Order: sequence, then C-alpha cells, then structure tokens
Amino acid sequence: MASRCLDGRFELVVDTTSSAHGETCALETSREDGGRLTATSGRDARGRCWDVDWYGDARANASSGSHLSSMQTWVRTNQWNHGARALLRVKTLATGLDASRAVREYGARFEESGARERRAERAPKKNRAPRGRREEDGRAFDHAPKCATSVYAMTVLDGGKIGARVFVDESTNKPWRAEFYHQRGVETWTFEEWDDVKLDDGTVASTPSVARRKNSEGQITVYLSETTTATTDGDASFAMPASTSTSERSWSSESSTLSAVRGDGGHVLVKATLESGDEGWFVLDTASTGLVIAPWAADSCSMPSFGSMAVASIAAPLEGALRRGREISIGSFRMMSPIFMEQNLDGALRVPDGQRLTGVLGVPALAHSIVCLHAPMRVPGSRDAPKLTVEFHDPESYVPSGEIERAWQDVTFIDGVPHVQLAYTVANDGFKGVTAMTDERVGLFKLSLGTGGTGAVLSARVAKEAELAERTKALQPGGVMSGPGESAGRLQRVGDEIVTGRMETIRFKGFEFKNVRAVVHLDGDPPDADISPHADGAVCVDLFRGCELVLDLRNTQPRVAVVPP
Repeated sequence: MASRCLDGRFELVVDTTSSAHGETCALETSREDGGRLTATSGRDARGRCWDVDWYGDARANASSGSHLSSMQTWVRTNQWNHGARALLRVKTLATGLDASRAVREYGARFEESGARERRAERAPKKNRAPRGRREEDGRAFDHAPKCATSVYAMTVLDGGKIGARVFVDESTNKPWRAEFYHQRGVETWTFEEWDDVKLDDGTVASTPSVARRKNSEGQITVYLSETTTATTDGDASFAMPASTSTSERSWSSESSTLSAVRGDGGHVLVKATLESGDEGWFVLDTASTGLVIAPWAADSCSMPSFGSMAVASIAAPLEGALRRGREISIGSFRMMSPIFMEQNLDGALRVPDGQRLTGVLGVPALAHSIVCLHAPMRVPGSRDAPKLTVEFHDPESYVPSGEIERAWQDVTFIDGVPHVQLAYTVANDGFKGVTAMTDERVGLFKLSLGTGGTGAVLSARVAKEAELAERTKALQPGGVMSGPGESAGRLQRVGDEIVTGRMETIRFKGFEFKNVRAVVHLDGDPPDADISPHADGAVCVDLFRGCELVLDLRNTQPRVAVVPP
C-alpha cells in the first residue's frame, strides 16, 4: 500500500458470518525516523468498532465514526451485498446507466477538472506500486469503465446518519466506485480487478486487486492486494486489543503545575519542553487527534521530516509533513518519540511577550495524564486578570476529591475525538414573538478546547429544530479585514449565514453554565468544524471560565468532570 507519501503493507480480515472485520496498516519510514507507523481498526461480532493509533492507544469508535469505518470495509469486500446486507438500508437509485452518466448524475460534484493533487514527492523505496500505476492514481477517480451501472444509496440501519452511494458493474455485480458522505466532506473509493474466494459454507468473499481511496482532504491511499485466502479459524478474534506502548512515557513526579495563560479567544496555552531544552508555548486541544509543531521549532530541533498529512480547514485542506521528535516534556510528564504534523502557526493567536506559538498538544499528549484546568472568574473590582492554573497528574497516584468523584461523567470517542452528553436550553429573547421557552434538550457535544471566541458551536440541525435564529437576538459576527495595500481595516461580516445567539444554560453533571454565547452556521456545518451528525454541537474553550475542568481521557474509562473553582 501507499499512503501519506509513504509505502507499507496492510492486512484486512473479514468474518463473513458476523460482518466483523479487522485491518492493520503499517507504513514504513526511514530508520532515522523511528521505523514503522502501525494503526489498527476493526469491528467485533457485537458491532462495536475500535481504533488503535500510532502510539498503541486503543479506543472505542462510536456513532458516525463506527458507521463510516464499517461501510467502507463492507463495500471494499463486497459484503454490503452479502453478509452485511441485513445491517444496511439500501435503496436503488438507478439501473442500466452508462458509467460516465451515472457519475455525472449521481456522483459528488466536489471533483473539479484540473484540481491539483496534494501529493508530495516521494523518495524511491522498495515494494512500491509500478511507476505507471502511481502516475494514474490521481486520474483513476475521474475514469469511468465501459459498463452498464446501477447506483445504490446506503446507510447503516442502527441510527445511521452517514450516507454512501455505490456504483456497481451490472455484469459482475461488483462495485467499481463508492462515495461516502460525512461531516468533513466526501471520501471516494475506486476498485479494479475483483477476486472471489469461495468459503466452506458456500459463501463468497471478494476483494479488489486494486483499491484507491481519496479522503475528504484530497490525499490518496492505494491498496494493492497480493493474496486473498480463506480460513476456517474459529479462534480468530475481532475484539478490541489491549493498548500497547510504541513510545516510552514516564513521570519525574506525581504532579506538576505548568506555566499557563489565556490566549485570544480564551485558548489555554501551556509551556512544554522539546528535546532542545527550550520551552515553547503550546495550545491544549482536546479535539486534535495528534500533535502539531511549527516548522521553525521542528527545524531548530533537527526533527526528521517524512510523509505527509492533511487536515480540514476553513478555505482548503492544510497539508504538512510529519516530523518525529526525540521527546517532549509537559511538566513532569515525558513522552518519547512524539510524532508531529508540521503546520505554520504564525498569526494563529497572540502569545505572551511577543513569542511565537510552538505547537498544539492533542489527545496523544493528554490521554496519559489527569489534566486539571482551574479557571476562576475575575474578582469583582480587581484590576488583575484571573489566574489560570493547569496541572498534569500521574494517573496512578491521582486521588480526586469527593466533589470531583461525584461529578465524573462518561466520555464517548468518535473518530478519536472526545464527546460528552450535556443538557442545554436555548434562550428565548428574540425579536420575533415566541411564546414558550425551548424545552431542555440532551445531546452529545464535542469537547473542543482548540476552538475559541465562543462558548459553544451549535450544529445547523439543532439551530433549525430549536429555531435559534428566531428565539435569540441573533447577531452576525464581524471581524477586521483589510485589502491589499490598505493601511486601515474595515469591519466585515464573516458570513451571511453565520449568526451568534445565546443559550440559557449548558449543564454538566456537576456544574451549570448560564448565558452562553453560541455560534451557528445556518447554511450547514463547515467541514473544519467536524461536527458529527450524531452530535448537537461543540463546547469550546471560552465556556470554561469560573470553573474547574478535569480531564481523564485514558482509554480504560474516559471521563470528564466540571466543578466550581
């Protein structure tokens, strides 16, 4: 396989009787980069999905993350049309169409002719796909075979909100194209040269010799199947494996208090130390599934560069190289061989004393500590800003207070991002006459400490259902914008369909926030917001003022507590 501008190998195992599956992808890096990056994912016989990241941390993957992973595997093994059919809602959209016409009429319109492929130059490696095939990888998504095509719409029966369209060659009854629609955009797969394997029970398993995947950020992964075999091994297990450690983690003391400040929009900045011994300011972001570093900081530490990664952003996907460090210390917690995505952070937000922002600390750095964020309100009449305190505790020695113990509530991971179930009420102070307060609602919210400037982001679905624009004095957020050559800025509306309203309450198990500012995109949630269709929105860093936030994101029992300061 070839992915992220790296070569590697993959193994995909499917149980045709239970629709369980498991996949391991191992990408090879150069020796100086630390060797191999291995990620595993799967679904057990009870329908529970899970992921194991590059660091060896295993987590359950729920809701839309689970549905997307399962549907992609079932389509690329043709189980959607066999063993997994009973788990899906399938609707026929068209039959007997020319393949090109089928894509024009029923395919996503996100692929523009001449769109650039975001693929970095790769050094020669062993076991790579043939040169001619590599050059065709990008064009394969615009190519349609000459065959009669049927088009099917598909979603998971059990609460599925992620959709897919499958384009099937009627002569073989095998898909040659599939599109999966989710909150970050569209993922497209193409398939060639299917192989059938007959099993002892008479069922048939199918795999494509070539499968290509273009994710919503435009990066391409190519899977070349060398062998496909059938087995009757009844001992094969698809249960979530135990977490392992691909990098050393250690504590020099049981706890530590970090240097911390509030940035623009309320972001929490803490000081961490890289292998060079220099401290730098990092943003805490629970919604980031990895670590980020600025290019200048990676270069100053001579971090090796390899591969490539892309993430959703406001205007277009952001792409950066992967950089491997030797170690990073966050207070008394030390993490060896961290993997960063390189990203230019200049201008992202202001840093104290005119310094530069060094990076972002995401879930891999937070999931092995108990993180306590003590954020009191300003003392009435005081000229001094409230003192923000961030503590990292060794989970093995941390003992929560009785108040925190009572306030713990479970965290659900969707695609590696923590979500928490909250109760909330939309305010009723709008210009239009609404006679009754909105009833208290309960829903999942993404825990997004990397989003600032607002207390919450509500999904467009919830805004419509709760009539937020009518119930609140909705304002259009403005910002300073200046054109080329202009010395002065002017106020400019951010967008016609972006409004800010008020939520009466947002209630955790142990704490209630009142009069919360909430931003809504009335014309649909943007891809960079990454709001799952199963979530009602995201709670953001500016919400957590006048409280103490405690994060325990370990995979054994992820949980969060919010209590008075």
